[in-house]
Amino acid sequence: MRLFVMFDLPITTKNDQKNYNKFRRLLLNQGFYMIQFSIYAKLCANHDEVIKTNNIIENHLPPKGNIRCLMVTEKQYEMMKIMIGSQSYQEDITTINPIIEL
Repeated sequence: MRLFVMFDLPITTKNDQKNYNKFRRLLLNQGFYMIQFSIYAKLCANHDEVIKTNNIIENHLPPKGNIRCLMVTEKQYEMMKIMIGSQSYQEDITTINPIIEL
């Protein structure tokens, strides 16, 4: 299964920028990779890992912004269609069945 984190964080002040960078580094350190700007995904072995990762994120939320987490199964993830562009290197190495490209 995959855990997606989608976020919009303010970057208008130096403190906002610091919080943005700190949150982004947290995601990278937790094994997330960037799918698109402000959309990160992580391959999780099971539901317990999803819960653990969600708890870590909840304990390190920045003071402002909008953050959402979404869990999808591998079967659901494989049904994602790339309308334009291509999948990332991380997607190439972590996807058993390739994502459908138009």
